[in-house]
Amino acid sequence: MPSPFAEHEHLARLTPEKIIDAAGIEIGGSGQERSHDTEHILPALRQLTAALQSEARLTVSGAAAVGKALTDQLVTRSRVNELIRRNPEIAQQQIPGPVFITGIFRSGTTLLQNLMAEIPAVRAPRLWEMLAPAAAAAGGPERSAAVKAAEEYVAEYYEKAPLFKAIHPLDAHRPEECHRLTGGTFRADIYALRYRVPSYVAWLREQDMRPSYAYHRTLLGCLLRAEPAEHVVLKCPSHMWHLNTLAQVYPQARIVRLHRDPKACLPSLCSLTGVVRGARSGEVDKREIGAYWAGHVGRALAGTRPAEALESGLPVLDLRYSDLVSDPVGTVARVCRFAGIAWSPAAEDRVRGFLAGNPKDKHGKHSYSAEEFGLDPRELDERFAAYRRAFDL
Repeated sequence: MPSPFAEHEHLARLTPEKIIDAAGIEIGGSGQERSHDTEHILPALRQLTAALQSEARLTVSGAAAVGKALTDQLVTRSRVNELIRRNPEIAQQQIPGPVFITGIFRSGTTLLQNLMAEIPAVRAPRLWEMLAPAAAAAGGPERSAAVKAAEEYVAEYYEKAPLFKAIHPLDAHRPEECHRLTGGTFRADIYALRYRVPSYVAWLREQDMRPSYAYHRTLLGCLLRAEPAEHVVLKCPSHMWHLNTLAQVYPQARIVRLHRDPKACLPSLCSLTGVVRGARSGEVDKREIGAYWAGHVGRALAGTRPAEALESGLPVLDLRYSDLVSDPVGTVARVCRFAGIAWSPAAEDRVRGFLAGNPKDKHGKHSYSAEEFGLDPRELDERFAAYRRAFDL
């Protein structure tokens, strides 16, 4: 029986040099220009690719897909750099009323962002434009090509991971997590979810994440240049680990944190991780995934208390998942009051329309158990008892 894992010749393409060369071929330009652009991200790219080669257990097709994804990130960097060279005002783009929705994975952040996106005054960046911010800003044929590429990306992902649609539906034309705006720094938590890369995780934990958030802001400026808005609403669970860094880059931000019993979140998150990793890997260790997330979530929630002020003093609104699902319209209205976003009968009608058109389990039922990931619900209750009491979960 042939091995499910990528052979050396395929993994050998997952080096910074090969990825930089592949990006250079796609975008053209001199080697000197490419070297200048990649020099400061090279340590992170080297750390990530080394872990992908030695730890991620990629399949042949997985190694090819990962290589393309990393190459695409460098292509995006180059095109954004060129856009800003021609339009330097983008670097100074004001971000209007930024609202960041966060919370432990599987705590309702996707639902809340989708509901907020229905409000006319809100701009919630869509998947296609986060994948191609320079094309979004350019418009015309480049924009059309970017939309088509995003639709193909979604189709390919569902082909490799068909269960993903029931867990976290992707749509090129709907809002998505803003980790898509940090991947090009190669200092991003999403790589630890997508792939088994423990050495990269240990390295990332010690890194300054301000460059990632600065790049996030730059790409967001590109998107807002194309389509301005009164308020921009972004969402990503990974912000829970970096709130004070986020505050340094977005000092006018407002933070909405969702809270759900970790006993419910963690098994669902582990199942999501297993499906995502299985799209590119020949082996997925469920118990290893369970141990990783129990520890990583524990670090994020340690000491978390209601209405705590960040070091920067940014305002925080704490919401419970149970309140969101029992009264989604009232919860959205509450977020609007908190963020200074106009709430109207028309906005309420749009929110109710989205809810009617997107019932729970619309794309299938997500089935899993805590035990298959080596998690004991009673131990989780004990481990997160202080957090559960603090938020009445």
